[in-house]
Amino acid sequence: MRGARAFLDFCTKFRKIFSPASGMEEALKPPSLVANMKVLDKELFNKEIELPYIGVADNKVSDILPKMKKYLLRVDHYKPISRLDDNIVLFLNPLKVGRWEDLEETDRNYLVGKNIDAHLFKFHKEVLKYNNYSAEDVLRAVLPKDKEGMASFTKIGHIVHVNLREHLLPYKNVIGEVLFDKVSGCRTVVNKVNMIDNTYRNFQMEILCGEEDFVAKLKENKCTFEFDFSKVYWNSRLCTEHERIVDLVGTEDVLFDVFAGVGPFSVPVAKKKCPVFANDLNPESYKWLKHNAKINKIGDNLSMSNKDGKDFILNEVKDKLLGFVKERKRVFVVMNLPALAVEFLGAFNGLYSDVQRVEMDTPPTIYVYCFAKGEEPEEIARRLVVENFGWDVSAKILEVFRVRTVSSMKEMMRVAIRLDEDILWGSKKRKSSDGEDILQNKKNRGNGEEEGKEM
Repeated sequence: MRGARAFLDFCTKFRKIFSPASGMEEALKPPSLVANMKVLDKELFNKEIELPYIGVADNKVSDILPKMKKYLLRVDHYKPISRLDDNIVLFLNPLKVGRWEDLEETDRNYLVGKNIDAHLFKFHKEVLKYNNYSAEDVLRAVLPKDKEGMASFTKIGHIVHVNLREHLLPYKNVIGEVLFDKVSGCRTVVNKVNMIDNTYRNFQMEILCGEEDFVAKLKENKCTFEFDFSKVYWNSRLCTEHERIVDLVGTEDVLFDVFAGVGPFSVPVAKKKCPVFANDLNPESYKWLKHNAKINKIGDNLSMSNKDGKDFILNEVKDKLLGFVKERKRVFVVMNLPALAVEFLGAFNGLYSDVQRVEMDTPPTIYVYCFAKGEEPEEIARRLVVENFGWDVSAKILEVFRVRTVSSMKEMMRVAIRLDEDILWGSKKRKSSDGEDILQNKKNRGNGEEEGKEM
């Protein structure tokens, strides 16, 4: 019995190895001659292949389609159910099917029951063209195989944004044209040409393809956002994180958004009719924040300011937070500036040291974002929070959450901190474990969200 089973296994492997479908891995890929192309020539992507198909009568398509869907050819701009010589045919994926026997036995039997047998399994010569390949397929075929390829891109409204590494710059025009052609709704492709290192956290960019129009419009969390992408910061990869925080804030809660940007947290929360206090240092972000509040018909729920983050905490937050706490409202403070936000935590030390201490049944919660570079991002994030408060607030840390991977050994983290009486009525300067003073008054900087280099 064992010998018979082994023989059957061998026959199965033999049939797969020498099946016409084997060795076809390259069939649906662009031709090799497009490799290292620096000027896009779409004609060079033409490639003749033989596609398997099954002929089927008109009244049989709906009957057999459920069984045949898994075998159908799936390439861009090609209809797998088509007419050939006035007959309805199903074009099949040559990577899966090279002969009639490559169909599963139960499926073959089902087709035979519909009067469709091996005599209706044939081949047709077809030319695959540039528009039949995905952007991923084209770029993988063109870019050097011995170096890291283009990792990803982001789409912000009609703008496709890439961050090309140096070895990809000779191919930037091809990359731009391919993305322009193949990303739905794209009208502009841009490449970042410098790191974000200025106060307002925008960056210089070059247009790789398309029109010079940087005013993007998009939908997120049931809100419409408009902004000039060349002057403010927006990262579409944070859509899920924006949604997480928005969902946490209930209709009776209060939000302070210290680095609000154009409003990805503030606008949808304010739309719930919650009191929201949003701030951003960048005048352009502030302008578009007000614009987004208007087009989303926020009304009086959103109070906006254009200040340094520390100034906002020491004034706007201080003036209003305690009143909401006394009303037993849940209060959330969002600090989404990962490169710098932890440096502003010290502003909360002793925020109310000049007023009478009160007991808080529901202490506010801070959600502060940071970048953790190293092998233990959770511990690194905790340490950053403790160091910037200037004393051991470990017991106040409620959660450390990994938001996303920015690059190798670099994670964007979110730390939730209970903002209790010990912090708000404590001293403004604490001692570290070795006795040295830790200054809380960091350099006054900060606005919007921060990004890391990703491609």
